[in-house]
Amino acid sequence: MKLRHTVSLIALTLLSASLVAPPAFAQDAPLKQKGRWAQEYNGRKPDPAVTFGTLPNGLRYAILRNTTPSDGVAMRLRIGSGSIEETDEQQGLAHFLEHMAFRGSRNVADGEVVKMLERQGLRFGPDTNAFTAQDQTVYMFNFPKADDAALDTGLSLFREIGERLTLDAAALEAEKGVILSEERARDVPVYRMTKANLGNVLAGTRAARRWPIGTVETIKAATPERMRDYYRRYYRPDNATLIVVGNIDPARVEARIKAGFADWKASGPATPVEPGTPSPAQPAIEFVAAGAPDVLTLSWVRPVDRRADTVAVVREQALQQVGLVVLNNRIADRAAKPGSPFVGGGAATVPDLIDTAALTQVGIAAAPDKWSEALAAVIEEQRQIVSGPIAPEELQRAVAQVMTGLKAKAEGASTRKHEDLANALVKAVDQDELFTHPQQDLALAETVLAGLTPAEVSQAVKAAFAGQGPVLFRSAQAGGAGVPALQAQLAAAYARPLALRAAEVAVVWLYDSFGAAGTVTAQTRDADLGTTLVTFANGTRLTVKQTPFEKDRIRIKVSLGQGRAGVPAPLVHALWAAELAPLGGTGKLGLPDIQRWGQSGGKFVGATLESDSLAFHLNGVTRPADLSSEMQLLAAFARDPGFRPELGEKLGAIAPMIAGQVEANPGAVFQRERDRLFGGGDGRFGEVVSAADLSATRPADLPALLGPALAGAADLTIVGDIDVPTAVAAVQATFGAGAARPRPAAPQVRLTMPTGRTEPYTVTHAGRADQAIYGAFWSLTDYFADPRQSDVADVAAAILEARMVDTVREKLGITYSPRARARASVQLPGQGYIGVSLETPPAKFDTFRTLLDQQLQDLAAKPIGADELARAVQPLIQREIKLRESNEWWVENLATIWRESRAKAALVSKPDRFATIAATEVQAFVAKRMASQQPVVVIARAAEKAGQ
Repeated sequence: MKLRHTVSLIALTLLSASLVAPPAFAQDAPLKQKGRWAQEYNGRKPDPAVTFGTLPNGLRYAILRNTTPSDGVAMRLRIGSGSIEETDEQQGLAHFLEHMAFRGSRNVADGEVVKMLERQGLRFGPDTNAFTAQDQTVYMFNFPKADDAALDTGLSLFREIGERLTLDAAALEAEKGVILSEERARDVPVYRMTKANLGNVLAGTRAARRWPIGTVETIKAATPERMRDYYRRYYRPDNATLIVVGNIDPARVEARIKAGFADWKASGPATPVEPGTPSPAQPAIEFVAAGAPDVLTLSWVRPVDRRADTVAVVREQALQQVGLVVLNNRIADRAAKPGSPFVGGGAATVPDLIDTAALTQVGIAAAPDKWSEALAAVIEEQRQIVSGPIAPEELQRAVAQVMTGLKAKAEGASTRKHEDLANALVKAVDQDELFTHPQQDLALAETVLAGLTPAEVSQAVKAAFAGQGPVLFRSAQAGGAGVPALQAQLAAAYARPLALRAAEVAVVWLYDSFGAAGTVTAQTRDADLGTTLVTFANGTRLTVKQTPFEKDRIRIKVSLGQGRAGVPAPLVHALWAAELAPLGGTGKLGLPDIQRWGQSGGKFVGATLESDSLAFHLNGVTRPADLSSEMQLLAAFARDPGFRPELGEKLGAIAPMIAGQVEANPGAVFQRERDRLFGGGDGRFGEVVSAADLSATRPADLPALLGPALAGAADLTIVGDIDVPTAVAAVQATFGAGAARPRPAAPQVRLTMPTGRTEPYTVTHAGRADQAIYGAFWSLTDYFADPRQSDVADVAAAILEARMVDTVREKLGITYSPRARARASVQLPGQGYIGVSLETPPAKFDTFRTLLDQQLQDLAAKPIGADELARAVQPLIQREIKLRESNEWWVENLATIWRESRAKAALVSKPDRFATIAATEVQAFVAKRMASQQPVVVIARAAEKAGQ
């Protein structure tokens, strides 16, 4: 379940009072026509590689041959209706129906859909899934193979979903518990914040009243008859679209669609619904709740823009987007400067939000005690973009950013993945937009943006802030300001005299030399991994792997220091902040200057920092043309880190924001306790931070934490569209240059796993009272202590998860998300465990534990059947095969080998090893390691409120 448009990470909203009159653009454009392909009426050509068609019954289809990855096919069935079409008593039933599509049909028994797909290597969740939005319901299958069996299975299941669901009363009653579990899991502060924001902005519309999950009351009262009424009205061929993308023959797939779907007939009349007209209820509102994000948003709402995407409309929207890029650059630069009252933000506009409204939003994240200053600052930026001039250098920077992104997409178009293309086609259908090739988008942008003037962009961006607004929304964890204070601050900010903007100062890049080019002292080839290993005189090491998986993309990982394992006890509390270090810029340049250098120069560069068990990593993604710039950027962050005062300011602002959100999240609190126990009680190896660690972190901690690692010898991993000589030259000029760097000794770590006990480890969260998580875990060894056991544990976990889905989810209906996981670390000696967990109310804990014990005893008593074993193993094998066609996987795992050379053997043979696991091995493992052992039980439940 998800909303179609996530306008920004800050929130979603809208409200009253016209700010400016919109300029006249493309008024004669035709309107979008639902149920028809956009190219039939907008005067433009779609991607020529896609086969588009419409059957006489109205069913549309789009078929695309694609070869990344080399095998497989992604299939989608989109129903053009969601929760907006529901009646009052049907609230939540569009989403409920999505669940029931997997609970039995005329030709497929309840429980068989998932099993059919598992036999072909699909995993429930990642490969077999669906979602319901306000305006659509989408079913998704990602088959690892594109053979006849995959196509027949996918198309036949879609045909069943279309008009053959049984909607059995018993299955529906069982599924109610699953839906209620999902309702609990989704009902977090961010979700409630979004509902409050949209409820105000979209007041008067169905979208504001029809959230896909529905209400607890309508879910409990659901009947087959109510669901069938919705099913008959909206699951009809003229409201459906089939999408097939993969290494397939489009003509053969088209023939199968025609043969299999031509006889699908609508069984009931569709009932058109009026979406309503948004009329914001209040000019300012506030949402205060434990765990809520500390954000401010300003929104402007206008009538929905239903014009077709003609060239004229695209030009109008492109100019507007360029103007918003200018605004976003201003906001980002201001956020990164010392003394900024907000830590980040941005603006976005959506011409068609759920077929209900056009929306522009400016959102920022700010510390609770800075909200008024932050609001004044972002309003100043918004007013200046509307009323003030755009400087030529700002326009050049924004156009360069837009064109860089479009060029990068065009360059990498030949290696787009099946799933991404299928999802993009779904989006085009949902928006009634033309589906184009990235090269077409680039060509159009070159025409549209050629000769663009600041005056044109200034005029265009005004339209983004037309309509009713600004509407102010504030979300906070505590300390409500009150609506009168919000309204007063809003009025005061707009009444202030507007200062003139200072001109941007050109950035001089100061990191084009790191000394004399490094000398290569050794170069060897690893045939097993397809890599080349290079050593430089100053101690720098490099692994290069050239791949065909991403055209014109290069992924870089720079591994430094000892990572979490090398952090001294007095600095463990600051580990959470390591990833924020790039906010401190470099010694010679602040982050705003670095951003301007890259954006104005049209460079596809960036840098992030992460902490791993055995190394800190600087990461970058670039293209061949920008490799030199990317390497200079990464070397600048490593060799001349800034740790500027503004970084300390950001830490102080962000820490309390994170603390409240973590403590109100049951999953985060549960994971923190699990990681503590199976991290040997060592705080270095937990990923979820505590409120105490957040409050204890000081600006001086980061230089102490990261300084020694950044100054040491570097191990680089470069993967992608690059040859060895080019990679070597880039490293010679950066990390390989200069004097020798110290290389730290391997850290000495050995973790002790916990032993089972009857008493659970219980932690509390600040969320909803009925939200709880129960997990049972059994200690194992690390991978190298028993490699075979590690593989068997993965299979056992897959079997247990499938059985939990079949029992506690499908039959008993007590949870939405049972999970089983095995972990045997290749980095941390001693660490290993297997466990099963689920979200369910505390009253259901005993039921789950009894059922889990029964399943373990059954697995221990007798070997599983061949079919059940295959359904567990095949998805594991197919996942490993697909991962090896991913640059992300290679760069992560090759970097691991730098710190743990034994990991190589584990990586190379994993798919083949899974294929050799026998049922008796799984039986023996469960009997020895689980069924006969007391588990470590972890429970996260709501803290008791005062007075309870």
